[in-house]
Amino acid sequence: MTDTFEIVFLGTGSPLPSPDRVGCGHILVAGNQHVLVDCGWGAARRILAAGILPSVIDTAIFTHMHTDHITDFPDFLFLRWTSGARTPLRVFGPEGTSDMVEGFLHALRRDIGYRLAHHGEKLHPDGIVVEVTEIPTTARPQPFFERAGLRLERFEVDHFPVVPALGYRATYDGRTAVLSGDTGFCESLLHAAQGADLLVCEALNTAMLRERIAALRAIGRDLQASLFEDIPSYHIDVADVARLARQAGVRQLVLDHLIPPIPSTGPEVERFIAGMAEHYPGPIRVARDTDRIPVPGATA
Repeated sequence: MTDTFEIVFLGTGSPLPSPDRVGCGHILVAGNQHVLVDCGWGAARRILAAGILPSVIDTAIFTHMHTDHITDFPDFLFLRWTSGARTPLRVFGPEGTSDMVEGFLHALRRDIGYRLAHHGEKLHPDGIVVEVTEIPTTARPQPFFERAGLRLERFEVDHFPVVPALGYRATYDGRTAVLSGDTGFCESLLHAAQGADLLVCEALNTAMLRERIAALRAIGRDLQASLFEDIPSYHIDVADVARLARQAGVRQLVLDHLIPPIPSTGPEVERFIAGMAEHYPGPIRVARDTDRIPVPGATA
């Protein structure tokens, strides 16, 4: 019998507003270990909705410092603390992670003091402590965390001008999952995804984005349209995602960080992935907020 190894999708959206999808966030569940991967707008509030107690998360990793990947981190810290955390949270991420954490904790310092004054010993002071390790970028996956059979490796991806930006490769119970982070098509992601049982990849449908741009131009919102025109330069189109998955021999493909945002169900989902099967023969799934997707095993 295999151990639990799954990815919980807290938020599958992007910076673009969506009624169905919040900012980027995941939880890697490996046995009894829970690792938070990014925590964008609204993602922390999905943790309980996904059936996970925030206090069981003792490790967090970040891909990069864009707001849609970090801004719910303060909310997560308080949810974790007030649900019973008694040990510091370990955080790993690229250069800039320390500044991000320090800035959030500085903003929260008065509230932390108020909570301790109000609740006293009911809240353990270590439960709001954060210990940060910044990890250097590498073109090929390199390990930075190993515990109880879970091995995490980082690799650099191409999200220029966001430098550094990381993707992650997780191995547990003989299975491997790769999370792309935000990126264009790049050799480092192709290499890291080789033979992966599950690839979680961000995805841009360029044709659907162009429709949004045209609609904005039609109503005189030229600034927003021009900003949208910059998006394809550092995100990966669905056709390239499919080609990469095929070249890497990925067993199963899951899309998230969807651009443009689409509803969780309905014809837009099928339209978003239309044509991908021509390039990748394996299973393709569009993740929804609070989905729990297992990493396939030998008999899956």
